[in-house]
Amino acid sequence: MNDWLVTVLINNYNYAQFIEQAIQSALQQSYPHLEIIVVDDGSTDDSPAVIRQYEPQVKAIFKDNGGQASAFNAGFRASRGEIICILDADDIWLPDKVQSVVNAFAQSEAASVIYHRVQNIDIDRQSQGLPWPPYPVIRADVQNQVITMGGWWPFPPSTGLSFTRDFMAQVLPIPEVPYRLCADTYLADLAPFFGAVIGIETPLSLFRIHNANNWSHDAQIQAREKAYYETRMAMVNQVLREQGRSVQVSLNDHLPYCRMQCLLGDKTNIGRLMWLELANPWEPRILARLKSALRWWKYWWA
Repeated sequence: MNDWLVTVLINNYNYAQFIEQAIQSALQQSYPHLEIIVVDDGSTDDSPAVIRQYEPQVKAIFKDNGGQASAFNAGFRASRGEIICILDADDIWLPDKVQSVVNAFAQSEAASVIYHRVQNIDIDRQSQGLPWPPYPVIRADVQNQVITMGGWWPFPPSTGLSFTRDFMAQVLPIPEVPYRLCADTYLADLAPFFGAVIGIETPLSLFRIHNANNWSHDAQIQAREKAYYETRMAMVNQVLREQGRSVQVSLNDHLPYCRMQCLLGDKTNIGRLMWLELANPWEPRILARLKSALRWWKYWWA
C-alpha cells in the first residue's frame, strides 16, 4: 500500500458560506496520509473565523489579496506532499477521492496529472446535468494530440485535478498577474508536456454552480474568454521555450478558441473550425464529430 503524503490545497476568497463544507470533505477522506493547507486570499467576509476553527487540523495561511495564482504559489511553498490535490473553497470532495487519485498515480508513475469527472451541483447540492468532462477519459501520453489541438485537452475544473510535486516544481511559480483567476488552467495546460494524463471515470468531486462562479455567455464575456485563451497559449509556449522544448502550440489549431472566434462574428476560418471538429481526438464518436462540424456549416449560412 502506498503511503505517499498528499497535500490538499484549498484556496479561498470570500466563500465563508461554503468553506466549511470543503474543509470537512477533506478531513473526511478515507486516505489517511494528508496535510490540508487552506490559503485565504485576503477575504473580507467571515472566512478567517471559519478557517481558524479547524486549526491545527488544517494549516491556515492568511495573506493579502493577490488572486488565485498567488494563493496556489503560497500553498505550494508551504506544502510537503508528493501529490498536490486542489480543492476550491466552494466545492466538495467525495470520501474516496484522494485514495482513488493515489491508486491511479501508483498504477501510472509516468503521470504528471490525474483527473476525474466532476458532478455539477447547485447551491443546495442538487445535481445539475451530467458529469464533466463529457468525453471519454484519457489514459495515455497525449502530448502529440494536445499539440495537434493547439494546446487544448478537455480537463475538469480544479477540484478534479491532482498533480505530482515534481511537475509543479518545474513550472511554478504561476505568473500572478495573468492568472488572478483560473490559475488551475496554467497547470492543466502544461501537464501533458511533462508526463502522461490519466483520467478516472468516476465523478469524485461536486462542483458548485452559483452566481459568483457562473460565467455569462454574452459577447463581452466571450471576448474576454477569447483573450484569455491567447494569454494561456502564449504562456504555454513561453514555458516550453524556457524548458528547452522544441514544440510549440498554435491557436489556429485550438478548437475552443476557433469556436469563440466564430461566435464573435469572425467566420474567416470557419472551414478550419469544421476540420478541427472532424479531427477532434477527444471525441471517438464519428457521428458526434460530424454533427459538430455541420453545426458550423449551418452557422455560416445563417
